[in-house]
Amino acid sequence: MENTTPKQIFYPHIVGIDISKMSIDVALINSSSMKCNNALFSNDSEGFQKMKRWLKQYGNDCGEDILFCMEHTGIYTRNIVKYLLKRGCKVWLESSLHIKRSMGLIRGKSDKIDAERIANFAFDHQRDAKLVKLSHPTLNRLKDLMKTRMRLQKSLHSQQTAVDELTKVDPKAGREIERISRSAISGLKKSLEKVEAKMDELIQIDKHLKALYELITSVKSVGKVLAVDLIVYTEGFTRMLDNRKLACYCGVAPFEYSSGTSVYASPGTSSFANKQLKFHLHMCAMNAIKCHKELRGYYLRKTEEGKSKMSALNAVRNKLLHRVVAVVKRGTPYQEKLD
Repeated sequence: MENTTPKQIFYPHIVGIDISKMSIDVALINSSSMKCNNALFSNDSEGFQKMKRWLKQYGNDCGEDILFCMEHTGIYTRNIVKYLLKRGCKVWLESSLHIKRSMGLIRGKSDKIDAERIANFAFDHQRDAKLVKLSHPTLNRLKDLMKTRMRLQKSLHSQQTAVDELTKVDPKAGREIERISRSAISGLKKSLEKVEAKMDELIQIDKHLKALYELITSVKSVGKVLAVDLIVYTEGFTRMLDNRKLACYCGVAPFEYSSGTSVYASPGTSSFANKQLKFHLHMCAMNAIKCHKELRGYYLRKTEEGKSKMSALNAVRNKLLHRVVAVVKRGTPYQEKLD
């Protein structure tokens, strides 16, 4: 028998927005009548103004009684989110995978239909809406620089690897390609240095971010790249200030996998994680078990207890995260215990 209990309504109107590079498809749901209205606008300031006038036709003025829900689509959501937040609107950014899996079996797809599905998802789950806040401008700039740094590193690694591999197989051809690629590789290295210098500059001129950066890097084996990653993705540690939540986000929290008596696997980490953060945390943990006496001893104790090397390394990754959260909460640098 179906549950006919009416859903609790927190917002009189729900707006689902499907965002693409050039346009935004908007679906407006009236929470009382469940009537849906659709419209298409350009993804720019002119389109946002037209959307505001269109919403006003239905008795909405982008106030606090309307919930805007959209998927994470990278840089293409940035302008509309900023526009809505500056006008005091409630904005909810949700994972596209979460929305898709909540729909059950579906057929067909278009931008208009996707906007309606997002609006329906927001209506059904409005109680659990995770509202976003206007990001600190410096954090946005740091995030852009981080992504640029990652792209430059990939390009540099790809170019150098291609030259090295060719040189092993055909030294003459390898030397020729190395001469041709020399200026490109040199340019990538210089660009990488400029990006890192700009990141350091942005952190140094912001007192709060500088203090956070110094606290995080006081933890042994935590480098500046991981420190900046953590600052950006936790929005200056205004969110995920919890060991378990942060470990889950970084993909290092173990989860049980079992069902009845026939399905069982050793607890493992989830693939739903910030892969960039996980990689940088992994590199710090690798450095820790090589260069840090205490953490190397911790790693060896775990392996002696019967843990696999990867499981023991994951324990080191968790310990580093726990120490970072501890120093941020406490507000004092990390102090090693004296023997």
